[in-house]
Amino acid sequence: MRTSLRRAAGASAGVSSATSRELLARLGRLVLWVAVLVVLVRGLAGMASAQRPAADRRAADGAETAAWPDDAARAFAVQFATAYLTHARGEDVGVYAGRVEAFASADLAGQLAPTFDPGAPVQTVQAATVAGAESLDARHALITVAATLTTGGGRATRWLSVPIARDGDGGLVVDDLPSFAAAPRRASAGPVQGDPLLGPESAAVSDVVTRFLRAYLAGDAGALAYLAVPGARVGATAGGIRLIGIDSITATAGTARPDRLLLVTVRARDVAVGATYGLRYRVGLVRRDRWYVATVNAPDDGGRLR
Repeated sequence: MRTSLRRAAGASAGVSSATSRELLARLGRLVLWVAVLVVLVRGLAGMASAQRPAADRRAADGAETAAWPDDAARAFAVQFATAYLTHARGEDVGVYAGRVEAFASADLAGQLAPTFDPGAPVQTVQAATVAGAESLDARHALITVAATLTTGGGRATRWLSVPIARDGDGGLVVDDLPSFAAAPRRASAGPVQGDPLLGPESAAVSDVVTRFLRAYLAGDAGALAYLAVPGARVGATAGGIRLIGIDSITATAGTARPDRLLLVTVRARDVAVGATYGLRYRVGLVRRDRWYVATVNAPDDGGRLR
């Protein structure tokens, strides 16, 4: 009997020992998997944090590129084009070259300033404006300037492409020789064709539009206040222009606001210079107790008049 009890106790102890070893083994495997998971999570977090600044830098670089060339670079290109295309008869060659090369890299000295024939006529820049700008990279751009010139033979327009570079401090320089560019291609688009103004309201609409444009061109703010819808942002011209006549009034379709959108072709005379012009206005009207002018040449967010 005692022998049987000792055997049973020994067997129980063996089972208990085996169970403990198995539990320890399982616990060890669990700890190992937890450690692997922690390492994996930390590694992924590190990769994400490393990629985030790079993405931020790329976004910042993209924003910088989108903003370049900036207004300062455009103005600099216009200044250079004006100096480059201006020529005074008898001007000292060195003075002219120095004025032009003041905008440029020292590497271009001696090759940037054009040469003029003896007795070449005076050439003056009457107006210059940026006609186009292309970013070559984050530091270089090609800016095209349209310049209206007055010469001994009359007027001419030159399209000058100016290569501009900037340094880390925002300094600007003409870093290469300019080039003459082609004028923009002419489009084949024509004027918008409206529908004839018909219906019982056509006479009242024509009367309001005529009175309004007469006051608008003459600069009569008092008359405009009566004819324009209350709260409308409609101002008068500087005045001195007389409405000669209305040639046509047509209506465009598909606009819910204002109630009527009209294309009004007029003849107007600038009294000071004695010139008569053919003009076209886009006039928006609304109907309340009577017809009011709501807009003149004022597109809304959808590109239509509001």
